[in-house]
Amino acid sequence: MYNIKIESFEGPFDLLFHLIEKNEIDIKDIPIASVFDQYMEYLKAMQEMDLDIATEFILMAATLLEIKSSMLLPKQNAEGQQMTIADADPREELVEKLIEYKRYKSIANRLKDLNTLGTKFFRDEPEIKYVDKSLCLNYSAIDLKKTYMKILQKSNNNVMPIRYAKDQITIDDKIKEILNKLIVTPVIKFGDFLRNLRKVEKIVSFVALLELIKLNKVAAEQKKTFGDIIIKSLKR
Repeated sequence: MYNIKIESFEGPFDLLFHLIEKNEIDIKDIPIASVFDQYMEYLKAMQEMDLDIATEFILMAATLLEIKSSMLLPKQNAEGQQMTIADADPREELVEKLIEYKRYKSIANRLKDLNTLGTKFFRDEPEIKYVDKSLCLNYSAIDLKKTYMKILQKSNNNVMPIRYAKDQITIDDKIKEILNKLIVTPVIKFGDFLRNLRKVEKIVSFVALLELIKLNKVAAEQKKTFGDIIIKSLKR
């Protein structure tokens, strides 16, 4: 007698695969006699618990019984010579189906794990509950206006005002600054001039340099791509 614990099995292959894993059996070398006895004990326990046994469970029991009987009988080939179990193994077809079932079961478990993982990052959309329009019939337009004004006033009190200060940096200021640098040093590197400046100042400085080149007040040279720009003063 076996200690039977009834679980929920999706089909006969699920039950058979459970027995193979439980007994740590090599799926390619199934001891049919032992597995058949345990399989029948499960069916018997299911009957005693008044559980409906589907046709496929009974069909699997018949298949196991047929394989068990075939393995007990000697086999002969066309020439009348006795064949070994290795030559004609009646378990072969069942083993192939179990291997395929194992493969799909592994994929199903993997998808289940991914779904469980996905619930940690994605939530179902909340159910939209419609407001009963009859609840609004007791309020007039004036009441709604007063409520709206209270909410608006409360919101305005909690909002911090944002102040924007206009940047006073001009192109003319940067032109004068570049020219003053060139009075002290006739040749300067534009990278040194931009060092420690804010982004907006760098942009204004570059526009100022273009304006000086356009006015023929300075000459700019860049010896290589992305290299530093050398600014030289043009003496008239």
